[in-house]
Amino acid sequence: MKFHRVLLFTSIQMDITQIGEDLHVLLTAEGQPFIGCTTYSWNDPDSGPQSSVLSTVEDPDRLMCTYVAETLCKKTGRNVLCTGGIFVDDPDERQIQKLYENIDEMIKDWINFLED
Repeated sequence: MKFHRVLLFTSIQMDITQIGEDLHVLLTAEGQPFIGCTTYSWNDPDSGPQSSVLSTVEDPDRLMCTYVAETLCKKTGRNVLCTGGIFVDDPDERQIQKLYENIDEMIKDWINFLED
């Protein structure tokens, strides 16, 4: 299922695919498409949600993919793999906040879809 948001400075898309009981998320934005990070999150019965991150640099892609994977894992109890690349040229704090707000809305939309 695809979710799309248009912001003043970019547009973002979250494509969520169920693979059995697991989820794969492709997180992208308009502009320069690329893969900047992959995060795998799972629930450990003893210690709660855990994540493994593969990224070449410490940047917003890593933080956003990890945020998406961990949030969906916590909310659904499923294993989640998030792959993504969001490029925004020199984003300010407000733009980063808007990205997270819209990602949260798309996650809520997915949870509502599951509950219906």
